[in-house]
Amino acid sequence: MRLRAPILTALALAVAAPAAEAQSGGAAAPATAVPAAKVGGTAFSAARVRSVSGLSVGGAVTHPAIRVRFAASGLPYVDGQVVVSRSGGPVAARIRLHHVRANRTIAVRWPARLTLGPGRYVIRATAGGMSRRTTLVVPAAPAPRPPAVPPHPAAGGVFPVVGPHTYGDPFGAPRNGYTHQGQDVLGAEGLPIVAPLAGTVFATGNQAAAAGYYVVLDAGDGHAYFFAHCEKASTAVATGQVVSAGTQLCRLGQTGDATGPHLHFEEWVGGWRVSSASHPIDPLPQLKAWDR
Repeated sequence: MRLRAPILTALALAVAAPAAEAQSGGAAAPATAVPAAKVGGTAFSAARVRSVSGLSVGGAVTHPAIRVRFAASGLPYVDGQVVVSRSGGPVAARIRLHHVRANRTIAVRWPARLTLGPGRYVIRATAGGMSRRTTLVVPAAPAPRPPAVPPHPAAGGVFPVVGPHTYGDPFGAPRNGYTHQGQDVLGAEGLPIVAPLAGTVFATGNQAAAAGYYVVLDAGDGHAYFFAHCEKASTAVATGQVVSAGTQLCRLGQTGDATGPHLHFEEWVGGWRVSSASHPIDPLPQLKAWDR
């Protein structure tokens, strides 16, 4: 055992000699390795990601198409992320980019189920300690347009009062606290009131202090017609009944709030009082088109 100690010492000196030579002016010592950073699970030197560029946003603003380029030296692939947040608010989306190609523009896949609401957003792309940002504005949805008024039916209809008649109070005439919503047609009590067009009877009824006995006809083209002040017990149709043009609905009378026999005739767009979009229009042009 005593003979082995010098041999081990000599081996140790032989191994240490090159290092000593390097420190005394011989061959250059190898450089110390730079510790590797980790981003998204892939190890690489942060110094090797040089820049983030080409960040752009296109497509539909609620599902934006994002493109970005990560410039790197010595790295074919990098890991990074794109963070979308409301300006001054919370993060709306965090898209992790794993093992994407460096030194080329890539398309970022937007989450299929994510839709951005109205507002201003900041989009930031990062990798290896480098970042780039841009902004995106998602406008509020435009207010719904009011429903278009369907055109008046063709002049081929039938005038609703069968017999001599004259025109009375017009649409929009002032009343006590409201305006007149129809056109009055004056005539002798008992004259037939008929359907001017084919359609379906939408309603019948009696408003003792207002319209009196009435019939409502849905023409099926977006227009509905209201016939008021019918003679008592003269209603000849039932709700849901399909009628053709010229079918008798009731007889001209003066029931309800009426000062004499006449037909109070209304034309409605969007149905007769079926929704907030339903509204009356001036029926005189249509009445005159039928009054032949």
